[in-house]
Amino acid sequence: MSCAQAVETETVASGLRKKCPACGGRDLLPSVTFEALPVLCNALHASAASARAAATGRFQAAFCRNCTHFFNAAFEEERIGYTQSYENSLHFSSRFVAFVEDLTQRLSRTYALAGKTAIDVGCGKGDFLKRLCASCGAMGIGFDKSFEEDRGAAVSGVRFVNDWFGEAYADLRPDFLSCRHVIEHIAEPLAFLQALRGHPGIRPETVFYLEVPNALYTLRDLGIWDLIYEHVSYFTGQSLRTAVEVAGFEVLNAGTSFGDQYLFVEARPGAKRLPTEAADTCEIEMLARKFERAHRDKIAHWQDYLATRDPEKTVIWGAGSKGITFVNVVPLGARVAALVDVNTHKQGRFAPGTGTPVLAPEALCGRSVDTIVAMNPLYRHEIAGIAAALGVDAEIVVA
Repeated sequence: MSCAQAVETETVASGLRKKCPACGGRDLLPSVTFEALPVLCNALHASAASARAAATGRFQAAFCRNCTHFFNAAFEEERIGYTQSYENSLHFSSRFVAFVEDLTQRLSRTYALAGKTAIDVGCGKGDFLKRLCASCGAMGIGFDKSFEEDRGAAVSGVRFVNDWFGEAYADLRPDFLSCRHVIEHIAEPLAFLQALRGHPGIRPETVFYLEVPNALYTLRDLGIWDLIYEHVSYFTGQSLRTAVEVAGFEVLNAGTSFGDQYLFVEARPGAKRLPTEAADTCEIEMLARKFERAHRDKIAHWQDYLATRDPEKTVIWGAGSKGITFVNVVPLGARVAALVDVNTHKQGRFAPGTGTPVLAPEALCGRSVDTIVAMNPLYRHEIAGIAAALGVDAEIVVA
């Protein structure tokens, strides 16, 4: 008996998306709901007042029993606008830089990118493309409306376009195209992938590297702080492969990375396939069914934890999506003294929703800090080293 046969079919409430964005399936299981999450958690504010007035949106999670995709059925694309104020670079962390160095070297070797042309769609501030091209001597072109000039040293042969990679750039012929942490932001990921595949510059031998957050890290390992409004989709390995194959790609390689927090697919143009039901959905469906209760329990745990601490002596380390979500969804999270981040472009700004200030690690010197809440377990060692070097003697706990 399949999971779908074992339970009654549930429908998503009126006004919400009725079809899965990865496969078009309609057999959806409702899950966690937030009435008001910041619409853009990675757009910090110049003042606390502006941050507290930031736009919010409803998040209604749904799980597709057909392909195991997890997504926000209440997402409204017109509420999102990416500009240069959008700041989500992780390249200020030595732990993350080491991951990217290993990744770029592997991709360079595997696909012999030396002297070839690499395009990065949704390149952010350009960090990944610069490291990729510097590692192998490829020519690089990055596309992103949030790109800013003067973000680090220039790399020979690399340029950036403050635009989307559309037909206006039909003359470009990439050998390699990367698209990292972009697809989860797109309301219609299938149409987006099909547009990339159908771009006039794409050839049969063009290699694509796609990377997204791993929904199983959220569902199985309770990485609940990654639930943010601007992420429409939370791909599992099965739903990512489904979307990629339906969009007309042949998968060359697929897996997880960065402590299983990310999924990746390496592919090239191939024959389009019709969506098919994932072979084994029961285990993931059970995780999805338990997630709403587990999510509530984890929020309650951190509410109780903060209730026993002095909020003025507690800081959250990480002013990215995880930290912003924490201070907005844990009721007492809004009372913590500060968010701390090594990204200099976030320091001195304020978190949307709560108005929590973002400090540089150095700002903790001489300050009474009892507890540092680390938002990502992969950074715990790095955080401990920075805190020790600054003489900050605080308990470090992982959210």
